Order: sequence, then C-alpha cells, then structure tokens
Amino acid sequence: MAAHRAELDRINVFPIPDGDTGTNLVLTLRSMSEAVEGLQDPSASSVASHLADAGVLGARGNSGMMMSHFFLGFAEGLDGQDRATPLDLAGAMRRASDSLYQAVEQPIEGTILTVVRESIEEVERLAPVAEDLGALARQMLTAARESLERTPDLLPALHDANVVDAGALGFVRFLEGVVALTKGGSLPEVDVAVTGRELPDAVAAARFPDGEDGSYRYCTEFIVHGSPPPERRALTAAITGLGNSIIVTRGHSVAKVHVHTDDPDGIERALSDVGAPVDRVKIEDMRAQHLQRRRASRAARVALVTDSTCDLPAEKVIEHDITVVPLTVMFGDEALLDQVDISHEEFIKRLKNPDEPQPTTSQPSPAQFDQSFTRAAEHADQVLGIFVAGSLSGTLGQAQAAAPRVQQASVRVVDSCSASLGLGFQVLRAAELAREGYGVDEIAAELERTRSMGGLLLTVDTLKYLKRSGRVGKAKAFLGGLLDLKPVLSVDADGILIPVDRVRGRGALSERVVDLLMDRVPVERTRLRMGVVHVDCRDVADELAGVLRDEFRPDEVLISPAACVLAAHLGPGAWGVFYQAE
Repeated sequence: MAAHRAELDRINVFPIPDGDTGTNLVLTLRSMSEAVEGLQDPSASSVASHLADAGVLGARGNSGMMMSHFFLGFAEGLDGQDRATPLDLAGAMRRASDSLYQAVEQPIEGTILTVVRESIEEVERLAPVAEDLGALARQMLTAARESLERTPDLLPALHDANVVDAGALGFVRFLEGVVALTKGGSLPEVDVAVTGRELPDAVAAARFPDGEDGSYRYCTEFIVHGSPPPERRALTAAITGLGNSIIVTRGHSVAKVHVHTDDPDGIERALSDVGAPVDRVKIEDMRAQHLQRRRASRAARVALVTDSTCDLPAEKVIEHDITVVPLTVMFGDEALLDQVDISHEEFIKRLKNPDEPQPTTSQPSPAQFDQSFTRAAEHADQVLGIFVAGSLSGTLGQAQAAAPRVQQASVRVVDSCSASLGLGFQVLRAAELAREGYGVDEIAAELERTRSMGGLLLTVDTLKYLKRSGRVGKAKAFLGGLLDLKPVLSVDADGILIPVDRVRGRGALSERVVDLLMDRVPVERTRLRMGVVHVDCRDVADELAGVLRDEFRPDEVLISPAACVLAAHLGPGAWGVFYQAE
C-alpha cells in the first residue's frame, strides 16, 4: 500500500478532491499491522480481533474508516475460531461487506463498497470448491479488478475525471499484497509509470464543490469513550443533518466517528450530548487541502530527504512522503541500519546487556545516498535534503558529495545545525512549504529565517555515553566538573553541543528545563511545534509533554524515542525538549 500511496492520493476526487486516500490507508493499515506484531495467540479469531480493535483507533479519513469497519465485520465472522477454511473466510467476508454497508450513512455504488461486495460474491461462489486459500485469494483479486474498472460507469465524478475510485483501488492494492503473501511473500513490482510523476494529478484538476450538492468543508474525526461506548445508531442519529460522509466504527471501549461538516464544534457538542466523553482527533480543511494541491501541481514538485536522526514518528514520514536515509549502529562487527534492522526497543535491550559489545555508529554510505536521492527524484523536479548538523556527523558531507551525481532532478543539501526533532521540525516545515508550491531555494531560505526561532534543551542521566562518544563540543570542561549534578545542554547556531545549566537531582530537572524554555520560546509567534525525545524513559516524556501543553499551548506536541544512533551517544534515561516557532 505504501508503494502506491501517491497514486491513490492523486486520483482521490470522490467524495471530495482532497488527495489523501493513499496516505490515510497507509497510516490505517500500519497501525493495524503493528497491533499483531509479536502476537502470542496466532488463532484466526485473535489476529482478526486485534486488527479490528487497532483499526478503530488508528483509522484515518474516509477510506481508513471504511477499511477499519471491514475488519470489524471480518473479526465478528471469525469469532471463536482457531483456523479458517475457505468457507469460513467466505462467511467472515460476507459479514465484513454487510458491516461496511451498515456503517455508511448513505451507501454509494462505484466506491470501495461495490468492489468489496462484488469480489466477495465471487469468493462465496468459489469457496465450496476452492483448492486452497491462495487460489481463493487470486480469484477474489481478479473479481475486484474487474469491479474496479466499472466504477467510473457508476459515479459521474469518476467518469468526468477519467479515474477509478481511489478507495476501491486501495482495496485492490491490499488484495494484491495478500495474493503476493500466499505465493511466498514477495510483493508485486510497482509500476513507476502509474505511481510516479507521469500520472496526472486528478485532484488538482478537479473542482472543489464549495457548498454545492450538500458538500462540506471540514473532514473531522472524534473518539467517543465508554465501556462499552454508545451504540453506533445513537451516535449516527446525533449528528445526522450536521454533515455527510458519516461513518461510525465501534470497538470494545471506544467508538470513532468520521464526518464531513461545516460545524466541527456542533458535531462535538452533539456527540457529547449522547452522554459519553468525547475527544477531538482531527479537523482538516478540505478546501485548503485542495487549494494546496492545485498550487503544488503548477509549481516544481519538491521531494524531501533526511536521515534517521530526525526522530519523526513514522506516520509523519508517511504522510509527507519523506525519504529517510538510515544511519548505522554496530555491535562489534554486526552492522544494523537504524530503525530498519533494529528497533529502539531492541537496541535499548542490547545497550543494557553487559555481555554485548558497546555500540558504535556510522554515517550512511555513498550508495545509500545515491539510492535515496534517485528514488526521491522519481517523483519530483527538485530534491531537498536536510540532515543532522555537520558538526555532529559526517552524514552531511556524504550527502553533499552525492547530490551532484543525481541526474533526474536538481538536489540541494541543507545543514539543519541540529539533530533529533530539531532536524525533524525543519523537515516537517519544508514538507508543508513544498505542498504549498514553494521551490527548493524558497524553502531553504525560510528554514534559515526561522531556525533562530527554534531550539532544544537536553539532559543525560549518566555522562559515560556522552563522554565516550567524543561529541561533547564546548561542554567538555563543564561535564568534567559535574559530579552528582545533572547537566542541561543545548546546541549553538552551528549545531555544537554547549552547556546551559546544572541541576541537583532528577526531581528538579524538569522544572528547571521548563523555566529555561519560558525565556527561550518566542512570545510573538503564529505557530508553535514542540516535542519530547527520550531514551527508555517514556513516563518522563509523557509527563513533560503534558506540562508543555499546559504552559505553552503549542499547536502540536510530538513524543518520540530517540534514534538508535542518538541513544548510543546519550544512554538510557536521557531526554530532550524541542521547540520550533514561526
């Protein structure tokens, strides 16, 4: 699905041309797949149930909500079963299709609904005589593809844009992955001519139906709590008449509500009146999304490349289509790509193991940069690489050396003069500007202008990792005299580590950092991002994030474990607070 994300986004013209179907499906399926990683109970009912529950919480957008509801019905159909035969799967899929139709306020044919129903009808026909699950999956895929080709005949919006339904194509891509797994795990080849730059942007070409035909401006999502939460019918009835594209999914402890509306506050009040706590998950301005898409389609397309020290959550990387070049951590002669071959959790476990050799780190190879820049250039006219401070790593130098070798697009490399979310926030801002149609030089100039409005404060629980790394910069003498004091560190304008303060005891550390932030975070601002990065101390990070929300009222707060490469130099118990104002 991730390989086809851009393809799906570009043809997402129905029900609103906001260009996010692929992104939403990738994020939804990713949250579901994470829920079954390492699952101890491999029974059919357990796997399906975990997928369904994760889908309720992780579903994004119209397409993600529908995929989530498909799995809810599928899990109900497999309840209590250890294994599933072709007939069992046919019955569970029928339950999934029926559940999907029931979840949608106004079912419309020519969408994912049609492709799911018609492909499952083929499964029901063949299940009694199917040789195995692989054969059944292949027949289902064939039926789904045939149904997909008919979607423009059923929906005028698709016919006018000369595209198939994006959500329906997403379901077909999902089935392609299932079939590939039944053949031994190799995924189908991605046709760059279809998914890449040659594909016209149907979303940008489409007209936004501003206030016409019952259309609405905001795509909103809410979570309603309860044990159990209110019934789906009650939630649907509460907001009927306030919007359209209403989808309600209901799990064991939460229900998730998706609705297009002009009155997000009214939706929230109406859901609260049902009698359960309500959390607002998102409010997206679809008109603004469409306008950004149009601007970007007329401008040179910019792709973003960064490195794995950016500490951005995976959903941000996926949402903004950012290419991440992994650095390497080494335990003796064993080389592992950061966040590819080894996770944060596995790295911490090995870091604490006295029998393991102490880890070292290494910058990406020239070949990795060549591959990453070339891949990014397949979908863009310009590539902007933003990397960890050159004063902290040779990564920047390798990127600068690789840039001239790229033939498909012009590549510019920028020194972030920071690391972790200090780098990550610059990458996010660059991605936003690229979507608004700005070119590489304009984006680089804006990052340079706003860099002084961001910063970080960092502390470590023990000095041994930092001293051993040799990356102590101007703080060497300061660290040498700390004894039992805890350091507060930052970086200067060149990205070199500098001392800020010292505090006695962990208890006073967070309070002192917040005091320092009060003097550093710009008061005059239009926007503020903040984040907490930690090394094996999530409880501290969560508490700090809460304080940041209360004290600074930021537009966004991210919490992320530090990249393995950074954790190797900081050690367990280290944490940092980052901010970027505009």
